[in-house]
Amino acid sequence: MITKPIQFLIALAAALAPSSALAQSAQPKSAQPHPATVRIPNPTDLPIATATPNAQRAAIALGERVRADQKKAQVIPTLVIVSDGPSFLDAISRWTPEARFPVLIDDGSILASDNIARFIRAFQPTEVVRYQVPKSPGGWEPGAAAVERTLAKVWNAESAEIENLKKAWAAKDHEPPGIVVANEKDAAWPAAIALAAARGQPIIWIDDTQAPRNLHMWWGAEEAGALDKFLEDTCAKSGLAWSDLGDTLDAVTLCGSFPNIIQVSPRDVRALTDRIGRHRIDGPQRWAWCGQIFGNPSEAAYRAMCPLFLSNDEVWLFDTYHKSPPWSDYSLAQSKSALSAAFKSDLTESPGAGISNWREKTQHPLNAGLIFVNSKGNADFFELESGYGYCGDVPYLLRPAALHLIHSWSLQSPGSRATIGGRWLERGVYLYYGSVNEPTLAAFTPCPQVAELLAKNAVFSGAARRDMGPAWKLTVVGDPLATVTPGAIGPRSTTPLALEGAKNPKADAADLVRKGDFAGAIRAFVLAGDEEMAIKFASALLRDRPAAINLAVAKAAVPPLVRAGRTADAVGFFKAFNLKPDDKSTDAQMLRDYLWEACSISLRSRISPPEAGTLDLLRQNLRPEQLDDDLIELGRAWAQVFDFASANSMIESVAAQQTEPHLKKKAQRAIEEMRKGRR
Repeated sequence: MITKPIQFLIALAAALAPSSALAQSAQPKSAQPHPATVRIPNPTDLPIATATPNAQRAAIALGERVRADQKKAQVIPTLVIVSDGPSFLDAISRWTPEARFPVLIDDGSILASDNIARFIRAFQPTEVVRYQVPKSPGGWEPGAAAVERTLAKVWNAESAEIENLKKAWAAKDHEPPGIVVANEKDAAWPAAIALAAARGQPIIWIDDTQAPRNLHMWWGAEEAGALDKFLEDTCAKSGLAWSDLGDTLDAVTLCGSFPNIIQVSPRDVRALTDRIGRHRIDGPQRWAWCGQIFGNPSEAAYRAMCPLFLSNDEVWLFDTYHKSPPWSDYSLAQSKSALSAAFKSDLTESPGAGISNWREKTQHPLNAGLIFVNSKGNADFFELESGYGYCGDVPYLLRPAALHLIHSWSLQSPGSRATIGGRWLERGVYLYYGSVNEPTLAAFTPCPQVAELLAKNAVFSGAARRDMGPAWKLTVVGDPLATVTPGAIGPRSTTPLALEGAKNPKADAADLVRKGDFAGAIRAFVLAGDEEMAIKFASALLRDRPAAINLAVAKAAVPPLVRAGRTADAVGFFKAFNLKPDDKSTDAQMLRDYLWEACSISLRSRISPPEAGTLDLLRQNLRPEQLDDDLIELGRAWAQVFDFASANSMIESVAAQQTEPHLKKKAQRAIEEMRKGRR
């Protein structure tokens, strides 16, 4: 028998479903033996980094060229969501030089649904469909041959051999702006085919002997140099001009988890993306700008699709630097002025750029698609004008964003969410310029100059890069051919997408409810871009069937509830199911972040702190990467609701449970901070 609450939920789902028509790091323990020392001049004695006039002109010319190519293709305003490799390739194979549409991957994770929801808000599709190739074998390793067949089909070439591609490109009056480098065994291959197909670039395949697939490994400089030499030789054999900026091939897109750091001596490192594309590691001559896309298939597809299909006219700037040299050379107020013709802006600057202001400005998700932040710090914290921010203070993003971050170490371990860089990427950044080590302030190009070049449509990678001196410690995550100013996307097509078997994710919502798959129903609404109905459905479920809430349902419901500011409902979901303390999966860690985000305003309130049950829920969901900061915030609120002795006892109890030295140290810091506050 179907109960009345279930009948209500089925009716709700059915009514909403569409018709079928619609500091300094230590070397990792796993590091390889020290490579031979490579002598490279240290740029700390050089003047502030600047791009040479030739590099500036080349960056602008490349940006204009890429934008002109993009605008030749109409955009079909349908978002296609797939769940396996063959379906992704089949969807991409429907692209042509004249028309294309975005394709994203849903792997069932919170990160995938968050990224898809972000993309939908920015892209504003007229239709969202799920698609799967009939009788798809599934899996995620289609192999180089299948990828090359797709590339050839998109451009109507006989094959993906370079001479055949050149003939096909010539027929369309197209010259490739760069090369794409990939390993067929690496999970980032969706980015390789997407960017090669859309931008008309050849794919150069490499194997594990040429570049290990180990993102956080410190790789030898000589091995990285050998990879660059291989790419140079391959470009030379193509017959395409490549050896200088401003010729035909001006970009290298690394699609794979290749080491982002190269080691030139036992105590000295460089960024891989600042080595690839240079003729020598110790010289300034660059033949291409390089960027890297890594991650699982869903992440890689997202980072490739954003620069191809999204336009943005909002910039968010947060400047913690003083208004005296050398800090004033990086003024974001001047950067705002340079961007004013193209962007609406939100600037916070010193004085007033402390942690309190940061948290006030980020208490709701940001809607800007371009972000500039000037700060100091380390891999796991950032120092503001006053106070410190931690990974959990990285703002949530409503839409995908490009980030220019002056800060040391942020991208030392970009695949780790326990770092500032990793958390920015998790929160939706698809294009990122930042440091892999301590670069010194002077190594960054002054922000006003970067902004001026971006406003002139320069590629992001070329606008941000320094071009005086050797390869250094700054990296580009994302498509090196991306530009960030509005107007780079082609006109919208009025021709509907013919994709047999595709249907709106909401179409099966009622059936999912009948089967008791409440998580699937809520996720269907989110993936269809209907978060309002996902929230209504989740709230109805919490009210009428709280016993049905489990981890899967919470994973689907909590993110949209928190984004909408529905704190009581979000906390209610956590109270309705048991998130195990030993669950260290990425989804569980992201859920804990959402819980703390939902409670952040009340935690810092001196008038209405969280009630006792919520405080205990937070105690059960402390985040190891910022255990000290969580305990301090929780302790202060705990003291308000109970008393100082109870708060101190709670923190000491948590401290006693820690077995790892670094967590013991964090807990002890929290105890000391609470005692200082008491005095």
